[in-house]
Amino acid sequence: MTNLANKQRGTFTIELVVILIAFSFICVFTMDVVSKQAVVGKLDRLSYSTVSLVKERTQLFDGEDKMTIAQTSTLFRLVSTSLDATMNGFEPSRLGMVIEQQRFNSEQQPISAQTGVNIFDVGDYGCAPVKRLSLKSELAPVTNFGNRLTLYQITLCYKTDNMFGKLMGETWELARSTSISVGR
Repeated sequence: MTNLANKQRGTFTIELVVILIAFSFICVFTMDVVSKQAVVGKLDRLSYSTVSLVKERTQLFDGEDKMTIAQTSTLFRLVSTSLDATMNGFEPSRLGMVIEQQRFNSEQQPISAQTGVNIFDVGDYGCAPVKRLSLKSELAPVTNFGNRLTLYQITLCYKTDNMFGKLMGETWELARSTSISVGR
């Protein structure tokens, strides 16, 4: 009888260890997802605000429609400063930003020899949109005068901590947000 009780205790201990290991994986996974979603939420708000600034810059500044490298650098500093103020442990080297501008000529065709899009890749972290703006030209509305309005797309990427990925031997660290707007 005592031998059977010892075997049951050993079985219970093994089952408890397996359940605790599975539970710890679930806890780490949940913490990782929550932290990434918090970063994505911040990136969503910031990408929307940034694309609104880009859209309105022709009204706020000199009226020039084409973006410049100086403007993209200023925007990147603004985004970096905003994230630094709202995110604990923010590192600028983990931030990447892609600004895309799709302009059209009077025949409603994209202006550019190659893609029709002015692309500015800013920041140390490589960032690529899920879908390039050149593939979304149909989103640009046509005005009453027969002109297509300029499209703007901002993609922000941040390299987050990789807690669960380290346990699984994978890299799940990218948090990305993309916003699109129509110019004036």
